[in-house]
Amino acid sequence: MNNLIALIKLNFLSAINQANKKQSKLNKFLIGFVLLFLLGFSSFYAYSFIKVFKENNVYNYDFLIAFSVLASNFFVIFLFFSSCSNVLYKSKDNDTLFSMPIKKSTIILSKLVSILLLGYMYQFVFLVPFTTIYYIYNGFNFASFICFLFGFFVEPIVPLCLSCLITCFFSFITKKIKYKNLFSTLALFIFFGLFMYFYMQINIYDLITNTSSTNFINYLPWINWLYVSITQNNFMFLLYNILLAVLLSVFIYFFVYVTFFKLCTELNSSISSKSKIYYKNKPVFVSLLNKERKKYFSSPMYVFNTLFAYLILLGACVYFAIDKSLINSFNQILPLSPFTLSIAFITMCVFMLSTANISAVSISIERQSFNLLKGMPLSFNKIIWSKIIFAFIVGLPFILVSSIIFVISYNISFWLFLMIIACCLFYNLFVCMFGMVMNICFPNLTTQNDTVLVKQSLSSFLSILIPLILVIIATTIYFKINFNLIYYFLIILAILIFLFLFLLYFLVFVAKKKIQRIN
Repeated sequence: MNNLIALIKLNFLSAINQANKKQSKLNKFLIGFVLLFLLGFSSFYAYSFIKVFKENNVYNYDFLIAFSVLASNFFVIFLFFSSCSNVLYKSKDNDTLFSMPIKKSTIILSKLVSILLLGYMYQFVFLVPFTTIYYIYNGFNFASFICFLFGFFVEPIVPLCLSCLITCFFSFITKKIKYKNLFSTLALFIFFGLFMYFYMQINIYDLITNTSSTNFINYLPWINWLYVSITQNNFMFLLYNILLAVLLSVFIYFFVYVTFFKLCTELNSSISSKSKIYYKNKPVFVSLLNKERKKYFSSPMYVFNTLFAYLILLGACVYFAIDKSLINSFNQILPLSPFTLSIAFITMCVFMLSTANISAVSISIERQSFNLLKGMPLSFNKIIWSKIIFAFIVGLPFILVSSIIFVISYNISFWLFLMIIACCLFYNLFVCMFGMVMNICFPNLTTQNDTVLVKQSLSSFLSILIPLILVIIATTIYFKINFNLIYYFLIILAILIFLFLFLLYFLVFVAKKKIQRIN
């Protein structure tokens, strides 16, 4: 029991805290700030539902519970998809743990529980604000609160079990593939994307005809059971949820127990030795880009978190190209011109690009090997720009394909297409450069946990938050002041050019000195 508690504490703290003691206080502040920000945003979103209900004389406050439970489940499932394989089978501390006199059951259980604790933390920011506002406006009920309390601790167990099963399955079928990290990550993306698409297709008609309906949760039993238990004070449905969670937990534990050592060995073994190695003379910059590619795809956590926004962008464009009912509904209320649609697409695109910053941790993810790279006879500019250009190249096909799909689907003119491409590509370059600047200013070469670097490092956080704030401010200014769209577009473009020149000055004249001090 002592070993189990110690391992749970170690795994959980390593997932939310920095190994670098100098950044420990800053990281704690950062985590606290993010949680408070998400709590405030979730509370504002819940209160917005209340205002909409009152304006339309609808008092279906049960919708708050249904929406929050569904949103928290999807958010937690996404977290588990990106964590299960990395924490369970591809963790860098597995070799150390296997050599210690600790039972395999203890190691497995500690990893599963530490992932579950992260799920509770993320679920908290959705369920608690919505449920609090629900009780404020619908009235407090002790039986309902008991159902919520038990349901809060039971609800993430089902997503955890499903995520473990799915990630294990994809890891198993891709273990013999040379680029297994890339294929397993893409397979998870495709599965999650198809699930979201078909789920939206099932519920889109009901959501359009009755926006306060809660029928959209009927297809996921454990979500529906928790919703019914809270809103109807039904302990029987809570019991169903607990029973399902217990049965799935026992099954997943033994499933992981049987497959753990075998998959750990096969997923972390290299198959490159089975093939011939060829040495080719390549230009230095091409070799640096190739190094960035290998480093990027060697970390599933890195790939999953940075590619997710690109895939959502592409998936959204495909979805709205196939099903135009939602756009047509808006068009009947407020006619949408091709220019307005183009601005809306650019806004969606830059919003997604702001959340997919590859260069923000490209130095930190190299860890101490970056010091070896600095010692080589290479130009600092080539090292920096290889990271920026690689990040730009990763997003390039998604931007081009999404733009082409949008233009063809809505008959956008050629000059508007050029405007879309110019804005999106220029903003993508700006985001890549900004992420590199943040990583140069706030590097971390000591943390061994990819999850901490990609999700919780200061450079990653700032490189996502600041561009998002800029996008939100720009959108708010337009709706408040109501500029002419052409003037608005030119003003935004001028601001981006100014920021681009400022970042370029930093990278050319300041970055070299800062990189030399990184150790």
